[in-house]
Amino acid sequence: MIYLTNHRLRVEIAEPGERPNDTFRFDRAGFISNVILDGDTHFCANEPMNLRHLSSGGRGLCCEFSGDFSQGAAVGNYFPKLGVGLIKQDSVLGYQFEHKYEEVVPYPVTFSHTETSADFVTDAVPCLGIAAQVRKTIRIEDNHLILEATITNVGEREIVTEEYCHNFLSIDGMAISPDYRLELPDMYDLGDQRLEGFGGYDHNNFIANGKAITFDKCETDVSLSVLSTENALLRDEFSWKLLHKGAKASVTGTDSVTPTSLLLWATDHIVSPEIIQTISIQPGQSHSWTRKWTFEAEPRW
Repeated sequence: MIYLTNHRLRVEIAEPGERPNDTFRFDRAGFISNVILDGDTHFCANEPMNLRHLSSGGRGLCCEFSGDFSQGAAVGNYFPKLGVGLIKQDSVLGYQFEHKYEEVVPYPVTFSHTETSADFVTDAVPCLGIAAQVRKTIRIEDNHLILEATITNVGEREIVTEEYCHNFLSIDGMAISPDYRLELPDMYDLGDQRLEGFGGYDHNNFIANGKAITFDKCETDVSLSVLSTENALLRDEFSWKLLHKGAKASVTGTDSVTPTSLLLWATDHIVSPEIIQTISIQPGQSHSWTRKWTFEAEPRW
């Protein structure tokens, strides 16, 4: 485990291959498993086990490249999963994020760290013409956590993938209730309505309130909505803020990306705003982005 600490934050980053950073879904470089503010307020949670599908092992601030490059890989052959490694195809269904694959060759990840920053380099292993090198720096400044990343296409084929952070957030483990509020200042006015579900999740616990989302009660089923950003105020960055009235604490996310959609995921005690960017890079090209989380809480004593 890598620990970053200053006078405000303690950040835990699971090393590649170390639980919970041993999945077949999430980027193994810079898997942030815990954030504690002022030694008191906790912000990260585990992806639950009581889902309709098997848990994919997420926790905290874990990122993903979601492009599926399994086409062309026959059963028994390998295909690339960016951020993870080469996965041996064991079915005709293609890549499935919740599946427990038996044979995976992880991408080599080297890293170094100081007290307040960590650097990661994921080296390329070419497969089916796809190869990428990813560099990441994660650092803390006061109550800010900052991630800077660059992906470079060093393969033979164009890389087209979605990339986002799952943000498995729970403020001090508080269950979902009307005390939670997700503010979306860069979105269009969502009106006053219950958002529609997505992907078979018909019922939804997301209640739009202008440029914010509220919740009426705790539910163990998943709420899932996808919002278009076509009419959003798109600039060089997109921001959101999750706050809890009772805990008097919040986390503000600022993603320096141009989002192609906003995915909202929640269940029980977790709210996960996912700001999705689409990356398209030709061989020899690079793409860079930055994320910043700001953690705040009122003194309790």
